[in-house]
Amino acid sequence: MTPKRISLIIIAILFAVFILQNAQVVEVRFLFWGTEASRAIVLLVTFFLGLVSGWLSGWKQKKPAEDKPKPNMS
Repeated sequence: MTPKRISLIIIAILFAVFILQNAQVVEVRFLFWGTEASRAIVLLVTFFLGLVSGWLSGWKQKKPAEDKPKPNMS
């Protein structure tokens, strides 16, 4: 196992413990609506929205420039 994989596993375990210890029902209010949900669900949804938004913002930047001329190696 690589150090990167080990650190990801440790972070995932710590995140799971944090989620499981915060299972109380809380009121969620956003703009003009409100609802009650488990704090664990709210944290998971927020986490995954952050992952998706981070991935989408990085995806746009990592796109290769196709109109760049390739250097001539001969």
